[in-house]
Amino acid sequence: MRTTEQPALAPAAARTRERYIDVWRAAAVVRIVVYHGSGLAWLTLLFPAMGLMFALAGSLTARSLDRSPSHVVRGRLRRLLPPLWAYAAIMLPLTFSDGWGPFLDEARERIDLLWWIVPVEWPPPGGAEWGWMVTAVLWYLVAYLWFVVLSPVTLRIFRAWPVPTVLVALAAPVLLHWELITVGGSFESLTRDLSTYFACWIVGYAHRDRLLHRIPGPVFAAVVLVLAGAAAVWLFRHGGGRADFDLNHHPVASAWWSAAFVAAVLRCDQPLRWWRPGGRLDRFVAVINARAVTIYLWHFPMLGLAQYLLDGTNLGDWSRRVLTTGIVAAATCVPVLAVGWVEDLAARRSPGLLPQMPPKSAGTGPLPSPSPSPAEPRTGTPDPWARRTFAAFGVAALAAVVVAGGWTGSGTSGDSGSSGRQPVHEQEDFVSDLPYTALRNGLGPIERDRANGTAEPDDGNPIVIAGVAYERGLGIATPSAVRLYPKPGCLRFTAVVGIDPANDTGTATFQVVVDDSVVATVGPLEAGQSGDIAVDIIGASRLDLIAEDNQGSVTAAWADAKLVCSQ
Repeated sequence: MRTTEQPALAPAAARTRERYIDVWRAAAVVRIVVYHGSGLAWLTLLFPAMGLMFALAGSLTARSLDRSPSHVVRGRLRRLLPPLWAYAAIMLPLTFSDGWGPFLDEARERIDLLWWIVPVEWPPPGGAEWGWMVTAVLWYLVAYLWFVVLSPVTLRIFRAWPVPTVLVALAAPVLLHWELITVGGSFESLTRDLSTYFACWIVGYAHRDRLLHRIPGPVFAAVVLVLAGAAAVWLFRHGGGRADFDLNHHPVASAWWSAAFVAAVLRCDQPLRWWRPGGRLDRFVAVINARAVTIYLWHFPMLGLAQYLLDGTNLGDWSRRVLTTGIVAAATCVPVLAVGWVEDLAARRSPGLLPQMPPKSAGTGPLPSPSPSPAEPRTGTPDPWARRTFAAFGVAALAAVVVAGGWTGSGTSGDSGSSGRQPVHEQEDFVSDLPYTALRNGLGPIERDRANGTAEPDDGNPIVIAGVAYERGLGIATPSAVRLYPKPGCLRFTAVVGIDPANDTGTATFQVVVDDSVVATVGPLEAGQSGDIAVDIIGASRLDLIAEDNQGSVTAAWADAKLVCSQ
């Protein structure tokens, strides 16, 4: 169904014009796999793939709303859910082989497993230590689904007030960063993800409506470069102190840099006349597009397999990165061949080990699909300002990568200890003075007594571990789990753990979980024993303190628990 203003396009011409988006989408999927396999943080600067994927998805959703508004959500769910269900059917039994896990011990907590059916929220993993890898990538599907559900409203608002809508989208992550708007609980991470990529989704709307091409070239170039410059300033201002230049750790910089990048890419949208239809590269791009959901879901657990295979090997840094990436890519091919055909069924194509050529449909699922024919005809004439802007952005990205590499000494991920070029002014935030959420056991810890500026247990005595008294801490009956939300800029979490009071006869094991990843385990500890915890939490959005009793319920003590943050 076409509007009266939209001329018909020959099928070959339509495929040619869509190929530009196909190529970028395939490149984005490949970049995500390489980033996770290699751990090279500068890839987020050179190619912000997630922002591009949201932008292309926004363009496709706008087209679908114009054609059949009542079928948009149903159609997206039909393509999203079957690959997710196939993934869950295999991975969940494996993760549950080690039990329910720390957040599924109670029946009421197991209700959250329903999010595997429709991912409105992150579903919990099973009890395996590597279970967090199964759910780590699901944030994209959750955010995508919310963007789609909200798209009838956001598209209408954008078309009524395009400039104010873009400004609001760019301001949203700043408001969250400065806590002018706060969202707690389970929706905190979702709100952060939506605010980070809302501007990219809106740029997708602008691409669909050809608004990017209506902006005068000099104005467009200035806006894109100023936005990229502001993102770079924010990134170096907030990441320079700890040499952390991964955009994934800086929502505001990620939102602005990604929006500038996708605007430059989508304004350059022109037919690739040099492309050879039916060639090997064309075939590769078609396979990536038709299996994008499967590749995205399965590649991250394969990272755990690569780490297991390479554990204990004596390899150099770059050798390990290359081998890890190669193992992840090769291992991902197995589920692509084994269950990738589910995406064919979801897209109403004939199932096969690999998709047929040429693709039968412009869209292949919830990940960004080929761009629709625009509301205005394209002449095919190259836009010189689009090319100049994209080239200038590329130069800026390379310059940022070089500067970041010189700052960190390696250009990888800004590990602690590599930030000697700039002093870090640190402050300590004691957990007993921070808001926290009880995930199990109703919390019921110490009652905080503000007398003399200290936090003490409700009996008036300090926390005692192995005969040593600590004025600040948490004492919680096991089993328990407490969640913290570190503010941006926090570097480390430290604590002394043990059992209080000393006459408890049971044992306890302590764990620190950062964004669903177990980063420290101490125990089992008996009364009179203690352990030290010090973990890196750079870029963490949430921190879970878990205490399990191994023999009889005890009072698990987190003494002098604190977040060390840069000012």
